[in-house]
Amino acid sequence: MRVPGTQPMPRLVRLVQDIEAAGFDGAGILDSQLLSRDTFVVLAQAATSTSRLTLFPAVTNPLTRHASVLAGAIQSVEELAPGRVKFVMGTGYTSASTIGRRAATLAEMRECLRTVRALLGGESVDFGGTPGRLTFAARRPIPLIMAASGPKAIELAGEIADGVLLLVGFNRGIVQRALEHLERGAKRAGRRVEDLEVIWAARTATAATTAGARRLARPTAVHWGVLRWGGYWLEPAGIRLPKLEIPEAVHTIYPDLSHARDWEAAIDATSFVSDEVVAQLCDALGLIGAPGDCAGRIAEMAKLGVRNLYLMPTLTFGPPEQEIAAFRDVVFPRLLEAGLKLGV
Repeated sequence: MRVPGTQPMPRLVRLVQDIEAAGFDGAGILDSQLLSRDTFVVLAQAATSTSRLTLFPAVTNPLTRHASVLAGAIQSVEELAPGRVKFVMGTGYTSASTIGRRAATLAEMRECLRTVRALLGGESVDFGGTPGRLTFAARRPIPLIMAASGPKAIELAGEIADGVLLLVGFNRGIVQRALEHLERGAKRAGRRVEDLEVIWAARTATAATTAGARRLARPTAVHWGVLRWGGYWLEPAGIRLPKLEIPEAVHTIYPDLSHARDWEAAIDATSFVSDEVVAQLCDALGLIGAPGDCAGRIAEMAKLGVRNLYLMPTLTFGPPEQEIAAFRDVVFPRLLEAGLKLGV
């Protein structure tokens, strides 16, 4: 489960402990320097406060930290939780946008992963003519996962990473299309999709009713479905958007719709999109509805081979207590009754 580091540190530690107690397999700590507490500080605290959770930055980037800093940071956390750490890196979306920078390019992603892998393996790396190595590299395997939402990024992940965190949506058409791109990239490196750890990010909002959950998820659905997808994932999702005029209010939400501090203002700003369209987007994005409906949706996607889920609750500035309870009390028991065991 995604854990935004927007709460005070003591509360964050208790939240991670609650996630472990609820039966989740792992916790990813948001990395966005102006929005969250430092990812690696939180990860270190979580490592010493849990016993079995897999822990990872969700997601870090090659812009706000040099590759050598990233390697040293994740190795330090791994010493506190041996065998329980992953390294997950993306382009640095909000980390970049909140300081007026562009997200990392795919070439920068490739180079950063190459450097981090070499340093963690104890190898010397050339830094502009200066050789350097991580003097405390344990050389224990730390999976290097690449977060990807576009076709080219997915193919790059298939080519160079140990796994991929797919930020694309969660329905039949999207899953099939994303796997096609992943296979294409894997083949370039002489690998198979089966050789990779494939994790599906599912935007998550639970409520007593489906309508209530969809209202809560409105900013996320509009942000990704209307503003960010660029139309690419709409076709495999089976969605055709009507012509929409985006109001200025959308662009005044800080830092953006899907990470808004004032969530009610973000919901109001999405009024230009009909409930019908929002419903379609919610269904394509992930697990948005009553807890029982979410369990049924997971069972449906498992038939397509989905085995690892990364839940992304919609609120960035609110702890995911509602989602923790929904999965602990309803979703997990129903999946067990159905004989399903997924990595969540």
